[in-house]
Amino acid sequence: MKILLVRIAAETRYMQAMYKVVRMEPLSLEYLGAAVRANHDVKIFDMRLEGGWDGLKMTLEGFKPDIVGTGGDTCEANACKRVLSLAKSFNPEILTVVGGIHATTIPEDFLHKDIDIVCINEGVFAFREIVEEFERNGMKANFRKIRGLGLNEGGIQYRTPDRPISDLDLLPFPDRSLTGDIRNKYGFSLWGKNLALMRFTQGCVGRCDFCPSWAQTGKRYLKRSVPSMIEEMKNIREPYIYFVCEESLLDTKVSLELADAIVREGIKKQFGMPLRADTIVMKPHVIEVWAKAGLRDTIVGLEQASDEDLKEREKTTTVRDNMEAMKILKSNGISCTGSVFFRPDFTKEQFDQIVNHILDLQVECPQYFVLTPIPGTKLFEKSKDKLVEHNFDLWDFNHAVMPTRMPLVKFYEEYMNAYRTHFAPWVVEFYRNKFSGMTPEEMEEETRGLLGFREVFGTLHEDHEEYKGPSA
Repeated sequence: MKILLVRIAAETRYMQAMYKVVRMEPLSLEYLGAAVRANHDVKIFDMRLEGGWDGLKMTLEGFKPDIVGTGGDTCEANACKRVLSLAKSFNPEILTVVGGIHATTIPEDFLHKDIDIVCINEGVFAFREIVEEFERNGMKANFRKIRGLGLNEGGIQYRTPDRPISDLDLLPFPDRSLTGDIRNKYGFSLWGKNLALMRFTQGCVGRCDFCPSWAQTGKRYLKRSVPSMIEEMKNIREPYIYFVCEESLLDTKVSLELADAIVREGIKKQFGMPLRADTIVMKPHVIEVWAKAGLRDTIVGLEQASDEDLKEREKTTTVRDNMEAMKILKSNGISCTGSVFFRPDFTKEQFDQIVNHILDLQVECPQYFVLTPIPGTKLFEKSKDKLVEHNFDLWDFNHAVMPTRMPLVKFYEEYMNAYRTHFAPWVVEFYRNKFSGMTPEEMEEETRGLLGFREVFGTLHEDHEEYKGPSA
């Protein structure tokens, strides 16, 4: 059978600008491809890099798939629907499947006439069984015996029993050959132009009200074994590996064993990973060992500028944790992308408070977001009656979907102005060091992307059709 897996491209101007700077490999699709490729003809099509909608139409015409699968985050949900509708318009007999975070947290949003199956939670093994059943029985297939699905049947979504995952080592290694022709285009130039993704852990001990990740594993923290990680690393050709986890180093024993194995096996890679501030503070010896193993970059959820605001978001970290974590990272030569969010009800004074806090922390690469109540989070349940923007295209953490206190134009002006922290001396030095390793062409591409962000940020208010904000 022919199986087409589509890495969709969200269509907001912000996300289109993002794709010029950050283009990560479609790791989840490479996992799906690995699960079924032995017996089938599998193709991954990346809309971000291979011609968008026109390229997808040509691929559907030329490849003639029997199954089309896609998935994504909340801001990509509408694009997923459009992709699968396009597939059905080419051939109504194509089996259409959707998965990912949004499909897991709010599967009913994919109750759609052009979507046959919704994969809920980890979909690798469910997808393999879907393909096998469809190959045997075609449109008469009985998918109800497969766990972890939402089946759209006659305007109703039937749910099969849950399919939790308990052992990440059971997953196949992702088949990166499926993206072999375009792998040189994946990466984030400020971390590593040629960058690969790896799964190390899944889940988190935190219970932040804005994050859906910890609930998706049944509140468990899962991790791969060291031999499994090392075997996969040895087959990755890229010089930089980023761990796609919520928190990478919670398990001290396994973390140290993996770092030691990387050094012992002579794996000469650079690494990036997300870390909690309190993990860094409690385990400075682990950070030191990982720095020697190649850890160069990390994303830390700094989030807010006061303990009161952190507590409101059910964070268990403190401002002091953030300060100490930054010192530990700097002492080990590890750069920090600090994740910070602005609440829609912020005043100018609150914007200034956070920006000054980030300046005090000397964060090399601040990354600002608008607080967004993603489905599947406690924040979503708290905020249902406050939503003023229901178009999921704008749920990209850069548009206000709850009421702003300031007029929208002013709110987004303050949002854009927050990035003036990039002119701090240590940030200039950070960019200078990163740019020094780029070719002139790469530097031009990066600069063009950053300027594109500036243009988009200045006009974010124009994207809203439903919500206009308070009057000036």
